Amino acid sequence: MKIVVSDPVFLPEEYRKRLEILGDLKVFDSIPSSLEELISRVRDAAIVVLGGRYGFPKDAFNASPNLKMISICQTGYNIIDTEAANEKAVIVSNVPGYATSSVAELVFALALDLMRNVRIADSKLREGSFDWRDNIGNQLMGKTIGVIGTGSIGTRVIRIAQCFDMNVLSFTGHPSEEKARKLGVRFVDLDTLLAESDIVTLHVPLNSSTEKMIGEKELAKMKKSSILINTARGKVVDEAALIKALQEKQIRGAGLDVFETEPLPADHPLTELENVVLTPHIGFVTQEALEKAISVCVANIEKYIDGEPQNVVNPDAIANLRLP
Repeated sequence: MKIVVSDPVFLPEEYRKRLEILGDLKVFDSIPSSLEELISRVRDAAIVVLGGRYGFPKDAFNASPNLKMISICQTGYNIIDTEAANEKAVIVSNVPGYATSSVAELVFALALDLMRNVRIADSKLREGSFDWRDNIGNQLMGKTIGVIGTGSIGTRVIRIAQCFDMNVLSFTGHPSEEKARKLGVRFVDLDTLLAESDIVTLHVPLNSSTEKMIGEKELAKMKKSSILINTARGKVVDEAALIKALQEKQIRGAGLDVFETEPLPADHPLTELENVVLTPHIGFVTQEALEKAISVCVANIEKYIDGEPQNVVNPDAIANLRLP
């Protein structure tokens, strides 16, 4: 049985050996440059380990007649055509919740950078300036943070924000008085959240209802002094509208870990703006999160081979399960 790691993953030797016990292992440590290159890597595979930097579209399923399972080494699986996976009876398993704290903490790393001018102060200091008057920022205490989405990451963000003594607003598709009491938040509609928040942070999956949910109209409702943080998915924000809002100082700034196009092109307009902090989709990139992710990712494969698939995101495929 051929197992292919189709793009880069954190793969310590103990996990590599566990995969080698299961089958003929081939590991690629670069992102495919094209769909054709992806297909050339996976066409004979029975199991594919997907790092998540490159998707798995329908054409890849059609070109992989031996494929039985994909184990994606992250929580989000929107980059996989799950309809095609169901049609081909290919099990897709993910790693739920492995980077909850890591992503939530990055939200505040980005927010603090923007609120306290950390990057700018560092740059000025290196140029010889030690004048505090150039670096007047704002504290988080007493500010209002608007959390869009109250899944595991959004909930963790709320908990951290409360430790900073921030006021918390939240917008969710499933509000309730009981949930509001449990989380210690006030659920509001999106317009209210945008208008009242000093920081707006996104924690929703990418789907037809969330794609470009923050666009020109939504950005216009935010305070001029507010910042937008996106560690969810790039396409949740209308990037062109955000660039315009940042250029025109319609909002104070943005902290972005995800983008409509990844990798972000070096000449992208966002890279020319001073009021934005950019990170290369590293919300999950902590030692702790990476080790948990590969541990579950490999266990997903082992359980599948044992006939007990776990963390399956497309259960419709189980009816036609083809064991190796």
